[in-house]
Amino acid sequence: MPGSLKVLACYLMWAFLVLYWPLFGAMDPLAVLSFRIIFSMLFCLIVMLILGQGPAILGLMKNKRQMLFLLLAGITITVNWGGYIIAVMTGRVIDASLAYYMYPIFSIVLGFFIYKERLRPLQWVAFVLAVLGVTVPIIAYGQVPVFAIIIGTSFAFYGAIKKQITASGMLSIFMETLMVVPVALIYLVAFSHLEGLTPRDILLIPTMGVVTTVPLLFFAVGMKDTSLSLAGVLMYINPTIQLLLGVFIMGEEFTTTHAWMFAFVWSGVALFLADGFRERKKESETK
Repeated sequence: MPGSLKVLACYLMWAFLVLYWPLFGAMDPLAVLSFRIIFSMLFCLIVMLILGQGPAILGLMKNKRQMLFLLLAGITITVNWGGYIIAVMTGRVIDASLAYYMYPIFSIVLGFFIYKERLRPLQWVAFVLAVLGVTVPIIAYGQVPVFAIIIGTSFAFYGAIKKQITASGMLSIFMETLMVVPVALIYLVAFSHLEGLTPRDILLIPTMGVVTTVPLLFFAVGMKDTSLSLAGVLMYINPTIQLLLGVFIMGEEFTTTHAWMFAFVWSGVALFLADGFRERKKESETK
């Protein structure tokens, strides 16, 4: 299978997860998040032990600098997962899809502030349009699209932190989730109410590790021979499917305010992609 198809498979799996998390409607979203953390860690551990990567785990634990960045990544991805799960389980799929349209724009601006990466004029315009899109519901309803902002910005910060991590994708996810497993366990034991779990829920809970890790494996393998530009364009399939599922399958209302909000964000995305294509064309012409 070509690398680009593996990356596409990853994005499709991520998109259809909006239909997966509501299956745990008998549980509170933070309990779902806690189980996701625990079983993602366990699934990664099992796969790595089967592949004989035990020594790599021990070696990574001796690197204090890497462990610090892995802790930060673990905290950030927990916020991202938590925001996404809460949004999907409480009928805010449209907000979740908006987040992943905005993420690449937020990510590149974050690179400007953290890594001093140069931003071109059109990229700044794209960022301004995305911010205007977020302000639309604030002006219309006095409501901040909290989940869109939390999911989008946390994923952007996660990407920025991951640039400092040298471990492989599977090993990194294992360590990131291992770092926050104690918090997940404390929540499940002390705060969650799991009396209403059905046999189906108990059978489904371990699959959280599979649905979290398998797309990441497809992405890690597929990116080895897929250009960043193609991967970036394909990524927008994910929020597009999420939006369609939210409106046509899960019955969320797409209001006039949503239309204005997405119009600004989509305009920013279009400028962002056009600028990227123009720069790559310049680079190819100078070679």
